[in-house]
Amino acid sequence: MLGKDRVVELLKNLTREARKNGAGQAEVLYTGNHGAVTRFANSSVIQNVRESDRRIYFRVLLDKRLGIASTNSLHMEDLKRCIKKAVAIAKQARPLKFFDSLPGPSQYAEVATHYPETANLTAAYKIKMLMDIFKRAYREGLDAGGAFTTMETEIGIVNSNGAKAYQPFTSANINLIISSPSMSGFASQFERNAGDIDADKLFSVAAKKAAMGGKKKRLKPGRYTVLLEPPAVAEILEWLIYIGFGASEFVDGTSFMAGNMGKKIMDRKLTIYDDGADLCGFPVPFDFEGVEKKRLYIIKSGVAKGIAYDTLLAKKWRRKTTGHALIPEDIEGPFPTNVFIKEGDNAIDDMVSTVERGILVTRFHYVNGLLDTKTASMTGMTRDGTFYIEGGEIKYPVDDMRFTDSMLEAFSRVRAISRERQAFPTPWSDVGASVVPALLIEEFNFSG
Repeated sequence: MLGKDRVVELLKNLTREARKNGAGQAEVLYTGNHGAVTRFANSSVIQNVRESDRRIYFRVLLDKRLGIASTNSLHMEDLKRCIKKAVAIAKQARPLKFFDSLPGPSQYAEVATHYPETANLTAAYKIKMLMDIFKRAYREGLDAGGAFTTMETEIGIVNSNGAKAYQPFTSANINLIISSPSMSGFASQFERNAGDIDADKLFSVAAKKAAMGGKKKRLKPGRYTVLLEPPAVAEILEWLIYIGFGASEFVDGTSFMAGNMGKKIMDRKLTIYDDGADLCGFPVPFDFEGVEKKRLYIIKSGVAKGIAYDTLLAKKWRRKTTGHALIPEDIEGPFPTNVFIKEGDNAIDDMVSTVERGILVTRFHYVNGLLDTKTASMTGMTRDGTFYIEGGEIKYPVDDMRFTDSMLEAFSRVRAISRERQAFPTPWSDVGASVVPALLIEEFNFSG
């Protein structure tokens, strides 16, 4: 990690260099990542991998023409060459009549996002934690597989309008699958501080489901009351963000939010918001333009309220940026990256006890959220723990099932929300998280 002083000084010098090379306004973004992953299968470590990457992004504005270029070299000759490339691109670009300025300076909340014990976590220490899981699995006749990932990230931004921002981050994430001859169970934990990882709890959660073996039964396709545990909810939310919560999809009319602002589109129990300052998730005080993040209500009591904008699209559509810019070369953004579904007041076990006949789903995979983005229709498969509930009790495991349903309709039939919530890393950014509860939904459609 370069550290704040070195990053900010480098970016200031590069901003001045860009101005010298003809940029009317210039923005320089630095991202540095140092990650390590330990993969394991059959209760044995099979791979330790470390990867480091850093990249400088230049964005220049010249007579309302925008030029973007990047390099992963920090050699000054390469950086100067990249600046000239960004300026040359701007000179050849079509003018953006609406885009007259990069953002100005912002004030950011000071939040603790970097933990040295996570950044310095060694492969040997990870293996020691995993060995405890392996030993427990062996004693119970089970196998453990999955991955243990740690990441250290630093982000710095400087522009010629006075914007300056820097923040370091760490994260630790375990995905654990415990398998018996006939069943598998899943558990995961995502933390900023690796010291908060509870390996014993992870094993207990996953092993409990794996131990509920026996011959799986096949259920007929149809509509069922379903209890979606947080990993399953997170998979659905990931697709809702991608197809509906960003300005690009909203303004081109493909989002299910388009034409529905101010209207009730989900159950009134549901509130979904983005908040980069909420310490319950993965706080990120500014976006990749250096704009301060503030709470953005996307769905409030079931009503469509807000969309994520960056500066470019906000100016185009005469809105204010909401602080959700991604890296300059990301053409699909902006997206919310710190998304929360508001908790309810139910314990998950109590939610099970209210189900007369239904299905518990641990998580989904192979989800396709592009069936019909206007209705948020999706399909996918259950995985690693699907059970039939009868008389308020989990009775037996069932074969994995395919669901096909409109999430606008499904999320309009929410019967209960858990007070427990869980964090999951966001796929749209180097930093961020989604924090979600379990959802009890009526008439969820399983198509096969």
